[in-house]
Amino acid sequence: MSDRGMKKWAPYSSLIEQATCLEEMKYQRNKIAKPILTEDQKEKINYVLQSYQKGQVVKIKFFNDGYLYYINSTIKRIDLENRRLILEHGNLDFVNIIDMEVDGSF
Repeated sequence: MSDRGMKKWAPYSSLIEQATCLEEMKYQRNKIAKPILTEDQKEKINYVLQSYQKGQVVKIKFFNDGYLYYINSTIKRIDLENRRLILEHGNLDFVNIIDMEVDGSF
């Protein structure tokens, strides 16, 4: 009996491509629409930004590409000109913020 080497596994190479495609389809299917903030939610975010003190860890819930994410970070700077937060680990646009707290949970 001869060894078929890579020929034996050739049909399975398409499954890897299929798995990638299926994961992309699943990612796209699970996306949600961006939540619309009420005036109370906007005021809460504004209050947290005004009462924030340097060195405090802020819990932020934000929307990105159809998904909601949570991050705990320190705010380095509030960039009003570009309407974004400069965080310890990156930047976050104001329009993507859904909820924000200094203490407590969501």
